[in-house]
Amino acid sequence: MKVKSWIITFTVCASVTACLAGIKFVQISQAMAFMESFPPAFETVTVASAEADEWQPSRTLSGTVQSPEHLVVSAETPGRIVQLPYQSGGTVPAGAKVLVLFDDDVEAQRDALQADLNLVETQLSRNLTLEADSLVSQDQLDVLKARKSSLSAQIAVLQARLSRMTVRAPFAGTMGIYTQRVGDLMRFGEVLTTLTGLKPTRWIDFKVPQGLADVVVGDRVDIRDVNGAFAGAARVIAVSSAFSQGTRTYDVRAEIDAPALKHGSLVQVVVDTGPLENLTSVPKRSVRWDPKGAHVYVVEETEADAFLPHRAAMRRVEVRGESLNKLFVSGEISPGELVADRGAFKLEDELLVSIQASSRDQ
Repeated sequence: MKVKSWIITFTVCASVTACLAGIKFVQISQAMAFMESFPPAFETVTVASAEADEWQPSRTLSGTVQSPEHLVVSAETPGRIVQLPYQSGGTVPAGAKVLVLFDDDVEAQRDALQADLNLVETQLSRNLTLEADSLVSQDQLDVLKARKSSLSAQIAVLQARLSRMTVRAPFAGTMGIYTQRVGDLMRFGEVLTTLTGLKPTRWIDFKVPQGLADVVVGDRVDIRDVNGAFAGAARVIAVSSAFSQGTRTYDVRAEIDAPALKHGSLVQVVVDTGPLENLTSVPKRSVRWDPKGAHVYVVEETEADAFLPHRAAMRRVEVRGESLNKLFVSGEISPGELVADRGAFKLEDELLVSIQASSRDQ
């Protein structure tokens, strides 16, 4: 009896287990069929065409604008200001006075010495006439000649002092801003203002690090303002023949016609550092980075029975340079291929993609 009961119990348990397993099998099969009815994973992106492009390797350096005609107007001798003929910002012709200090006392001394000199010259001329009749001694003539030389030297000294009391413009230019007024006392070396020439030519002085580029006279460099706006192309007119021991750089001067660039302003100098390269350009958003380096996703066609007609394929590239809105790359990409643009950050290799539009930056 006990054996029979155990057999019945085992049979019932096996039947229940088989029934439950069958039910579960049907449920799992239905779930798998339901999951297979869902579309495969995909992402929506825009695409852009990779383009054949040229890239010039370059480096941006800092430069300083210099005006070839620029003068710091300062007092060469202490004195009181008696004339400031031109206002701040005024245009000054070449040779005009821009600063006059009080010089009446020096002029009076010069005039007194000039009167003494005239008298000595008259006496010397008379005595030279009398010398022919031996009416004057040689000693008297020597004294008059020495007196004449001494007075001439003293007048030259005073004339030099007078020239330092009047500052004239060596070229036509524009006066800078000054705060001094007529009647103010100026110290020796005190700066009044600046005078900048009217010519449009500007010098761009910059330093090139050792090993960066071999700049020679006649080379062309692009000049941009501090905001990156193109100001023009400058021609190199001078290159230093020695490196600075402190910075290991050499000085370069370029010339450009750009009157809008002010003396002393900071500019960007774009210097070529290598030969022109033929590369492929893609939008900046198309290039992604991972631990192995840069890559792009090329949008390729899929097999005929695929859920979507396009798939993303990762291509390794090397970024060689950049411009305002694109990168120049080389590597596993060819001109004409479609690369993911907007939404490229969502992609992975072999992922299906839906193309929203083929556009540039929106």
